[in-house]
Amino acid sequence: MKFSISTFESSNIVGDRTQHSIVSQVFKSLRTASFFLSSVLLFTHHLNATEVDGVTSATTLQQPYDEAKLALVALQFDASEAPAKLSYQKRISEVLESKVPILGLNLEQGSKEKVAQDVVLANESVRQSSYSPQHGKPLRTEVMSVKPALPGDIVGTNGACEATECYRVNLYNFYFNSSISALVDVIGKKIVATGSLAETQPELSERLRALAVDIAKFEPAVQLEVSRYLDFIGDETQARDIRPVMVDTKSALRDTLCERSKHLCVAPTYVLGDKAMWVIVDLTDMKVVGVRWTNVGNAGPTTVITERILENEYVFKNFCEEVSSHQQNGWKFDYHITSSDGLRIANATYAETPVFASAKVVDWHVSYSQEDKFGYSDATGCPMFSSAVVVAFQGPEITPIFIKGKEVGFAISQQFQQHSWPAPCNYRYEESYEFYDDGRFRVALKSHGRGCGSNGTYRPVFRMDLGKSSDNSYYSIQDWDDQWQPIKHESWSQQKTPDRLQYKRYSHRIIDAKGQGYLMEPSHGQFGDGGRGDNAFIYITAQNSNKEEGDRDLVTLGSCCNSNHEQGPEQFMQPREELLGRQQILWYVPQMNNDGTKGQEYCWAENKVVDGTLKTKTWPCTAGPMFVPIERSK
Repeated sequence: MKFSISTFESSNIVGDRTQHSIVSQVFKSLRTASFFLSSVLLFTHHLNATEVDGVTSATTLQQPYDEAKLALVALQFDASEAPAKLSYQKRISEVLESKVPILGLNLEQGSKEKVAQDVVLANESVRQSSYSPQHGKPLRTEVMSVKPALPGDIVGTNGACEATECYRVNLYNFYFNSSISALVDVIGKKIVATGSLAETQPELSERLRALAVDIAKFEPAVQLEVSRYLDFIGDETQARDIRPVMVDTKSALRDTLCERSKHLCVAPTYVLGDKAMWVIVDLTDMKVVGVRWTNVGNAGPTTVITERILENEYVFKNFCEEVSSHQQNGWKFDYHITSSDGLRIANATYAETPVFASAKVVDWHVSYSQEDKFGYSDATGCPMFSSAVVVAFQGPEITPIFIKGKEVGFAISQQFQQHSWPAPCNYRYEESYEFYDDGRFRVALKSHGRGCGSNGTYRPVFRMDLGKSSDNSYYSIQDWDDQWQPIKHESWSQQKTPDRLQYKRYSHRIIDAKGQGYLMEPSHGQFGDGGRGDNAFIYITAQNSNKEEGDRDLVTLGSCCNSNHEQGPEQFMQPREELLGRQQILWYVPQMNNDGTKGQEYCWAENKVVDGTLKTKTWPCTAGPMFVPIERSK
């Protein structure tokens, strides 16, 4: 259901015709924002929580808007006059007229960050990327971050940063919606590696975070709704002083240029009682393009986390800056926490036989509506010098695995958590790699909720580089279709039902020239961890040394909110390449639907007071495939 602005122009708002005329003019001037205002007016005219096109559109308040008050708010607050926006637009205009049309960060003169940025902005190929190849006109391009390079950033650089100090510089081209990354030797003052990816977006700069908040809080309907809630609970705080959460997390919204991430969009989110108001801000066009509501339920008392700063420093120093090794029960591997790709496991072997080159979780996509396609793209990673939104909480933990009281293997797990979890619009993820004594291994990906709604779908994007086998040949991947069929070209498929799998278990075979390797067993709820099945999208791509294939830490990949196979890995298939005789990469994107219904909780969490103390109860959802040695499956 959608209300048009004209509905209110003809209503009897007040008796005085002059005031009615002013109100009408205001509404007419806001016609360009009719979709946004209609959404706001819609949920305020419902007395109870209702579902509209699959999106909860309701408030905890029981009275409709005062339309005259909306008009006055619209006159008082105009998002086009947001101070940060005006300042930013002026700066962009100046930069586009300069010799280097790239907006840099305000960095301390003489700092290593400033040296790295200057080296990049002086590079001719980087400069050329900021001009239109057709017309030669400057394109809006901006430096998003400059940070010390971590182990995940220098993968594939052949030791170029070992004897020096490197920094990573991330840029974003608004015109092409593409990311550019450069690795800079700040001692030698030279670029040692570059990479670019289309349809990707790096972390936001502090300048853009402030811009997003300013645009959101100066939007008239946002002001009104926040004010109404504050009045309702008797809080005298000014609406403009309420800061939203999830400010720098990428978002999307159907039927706008945010969809499929064509524009850089974020979703500053206001938690108002048991509802969350998402304000979708298009930073490319610098405007609000929509508002959506989700139910977050009653979270209970707030958790207070202490000593987090000291803990962050410990985690960063020991697990982000350093690569550790582990050896147990025939297994060997290296591990570290990346800046934005979660816990990375590399050079894994079993009984001295190579198993995989590397494995990591690139993104967590979280969507809240099949119809409107809005949500977040979450990155997990280091708590400092990182583009991650959900950061490492404590270091990796290695624990034994027991089945029926018998120890059968071990797992290495890393928790990633936002500061205020399990409060609404805060997330906690767990990335685990299980290694069994008989040669099996599994990636187990968990969401502990609570998130921004009770109708969300979690889609972690898992990447595994197969590398080479023991005979130095490349592993190849085969698909089961009544018999094993080689996959000859880059492609994707969706997880099949058990009756279409080999022995009702195995969907793919990873095999070397000697016939050795692993069978992949997707989850359909059989692993005893509470998982309800993966319904995964599965992609096979080829490694190409001439372009970025995701070896180094990736920026946000794909859209948060697509319900089809367009989750990001498909970008590495354009154009499709042959697979046979090539190093191959397996991508696996499971889908987990959360539920906050009493007795059916899944991907959910809440705080409760038990015996006078605060307890957090979680109902995690788990996904991920098992890999079984071929000889064992026989």
